[in-house]
Amino acid sequence: MASRTAGGLLRFLQEGDLREPGNVLVAGAFGTAILAASLVEPPGTNLILWALLFVPAAAVGYLYREKGIVAATVLGLVYLGVTAGRAYPPSPSIFLPFVAMVALASLASTVGYSTREQIHYREAMERAPGGAFLLRREDGTIADANHDFAELLGYARRDLANLPVSKIWPYGDDRERFFAQAQPGSGNAVVETQFLGRDGRTRWLVLWGRCLEDVVITCRVSEITRYKEAEASLNAERRRLFAILDTLPAYVTLQGEDHTVRFANRAFRETFGDPEGGLCYEVQRGSRRPCKPCKGAMVFTLRSPQQWEWDHTNGKTYEVHAYPFTDTDGAPLMLQLGIDITQRVQAEEALKGFAGNLQAKNRELETLRSQLSVINQELDATVRERTADVEKLLAQKDEFISQLGHDLKTPLTPLVALMPRVIEREQNPDLRRLLEIAGHNVTYMKDLVQKTLQLARMNSLYVELDLEPLDLKTELDNTLRNYAVLFKTKAISLKNNIPPGTTVRADRVLLGEIFNNLIANAVKYIEGEKGTITIDAAREQEVVVVSVRDTGIGMTREQLEKAFAEFYKADASRHDLDSPGLGLTICRRIVERHGGRIWAESAGEGKGSMIMFTLEAVDAA
Repeated sequence: MASRTAGGLLRFLQEGDLREPGNVLVAGAFGTAILAASLVEPPGTNLILWALLFVPAAAVGYLYREKGIVAATVLGLVYLGVTAGRAYPPSPSIFLPFVAMVALASLASTVGYSTREQIHYREAMERAPGGAFLLRREDGTIADANHDFAELLGYARRDLANLPVSKIWPYGDDRERFFAQAQPGSGNAVVETQFLGRDGRTRWLVLWGRCLEDVVITCRVSEITRYKEAEASLNAERRRLFAILDTLPAYVTLQGEDHTVRFANRAFRETFGDPEGGLCYEVQRGSRRPCKPCKGAMVFTLRSPQQWEWDHTNGKTYEVHAYPFTDTDGAPLMLQLGIDITQRVQAEEALKGFAGNLQAKNRELETLRSQLSVINQELDATVRERTADVEKLLAQKDEFISQLGHDLKTPLTPLVALMPRVIEREQNPDLRRLLEIAGHNVTYMKDLVQKTLQLARMNSLYVELDLEPLDLKTELDNTLRNYAVLFKTKAISLKNNIPPGTTVRADRVLLGEIFNNLIANAVKYIEGEKGTITIDAAREQEVVVVSVRDTGIGMTREQLEKAFAEFYKADASRHDLDSPGLGLTICRRIVERHGGRIWAESAGEGKGSMIMFTLEAVDAA
């Protein structure tokens, strides 16, 4: 009987996969215990035998759970049979090892199950994609976390142990919602939330959780940061698109095949009211039936753009452009763009009415054009005659001025030359003073004639300038040689600050005339025997700006406005015969003939003056 029981137990354990080395040792321990029970005297009280029985019972319970408990029970029954067969009548104490074996196998089974579950859970945590961690329900601290979860947030696993979850999950509302869902006996709790990494950056995660044993919550996460960023970008683009559509002066709608208005921009809502998912023919036309024929239906049927016009009861006409459109879920939609063309239609109708009148006006215009052609021919002949007369008068004027200048200069030239000698020979002081006055007037008259002739020549349309590139500093130095003696006599210092290589396009003779007149004008208005004249030049884009600044009597605002008027003198006290007052006027004519401009500036009386003019700049070769 014992051999048959042992053979059945062996077969049972073999079916439980006892062919591995560790399991063979357990089976051998069972066999040894049964053999010892049959040989030891008395078996019921032998502690060594008890150890031989308890060790395999605990091992088989740990390894095989329920099967191990059954195996330990069978082993105990065999032990009872052997003991009862050798000690009769049997003592109640022989049941103690049997009960202890079954209890020990049950306890070992529970411990083995728990241990294997922990190992299995830890392996599952390590294999969990995206990361996993254990969360204590009582205090909200992290019991354990796998490597992926720690690495996701930039931590080491040991840093997360016993860490309050609020440190990495600062969003209290999401936490409360998650804990409310992850109740004992409930299913999985799922939330989309943000966790805070060690670097301060937030990461979007999907968090799955389930309560285990009413103590901890097992959590698994998947990062969706890129998805959320893409979603936020898409939502921003969507809002931007809707904002753009709302600013359009035309109405825009999205409609389904069932005529429902899925989207309408602000222009549509302001014109027809908020559709609120209503039907297009109800919202736009106030009708209970679709239009016949429905132009929009052609978009869905042909899957091609369509265009039509329709009149609203408010008197407006709309031009509609409809396009096939696919929604995000793949459903076919129609995009409609409606443009108010009421004014255009009215304008077209008005143009049709005016067309007949315009043709009549055109015929009248042709008649007038032929008449005007005759008048123009007569006018051209008259203009040519008048132009010839004007050119003849201008030529006579130039000839008269030239002849007058020659006639005036001829008698004045010997007078200017003889008057100094006559004055030197006259001994009578009174007569000599009168002769000096006469000589001064003769000189003034000659200067006036020369300046007047020069001004007339500059006003002439037939004077051509000999323009060439000129070095501005060199031309000024040539002019200043004529004033060397005068500057030394009056102790006037002149500063030529024009940078070397400053080149302008100008007429050499007329450029010297500009400098002569401006320097003479500056010398004339310097009070006393000392003063300074400073000449500067600077290029500004395509021109060179030249300035002649003196330390003379200065000018008021009124004098600045009249400085370039003919025969004007800035100093009223000097309305004598020193100068005819044409120097600045001649400078203005010369500068204007060069295509430049000239102006005067002054800080006020007694603060000097500055004359500035522009000439065309020439790039250095």
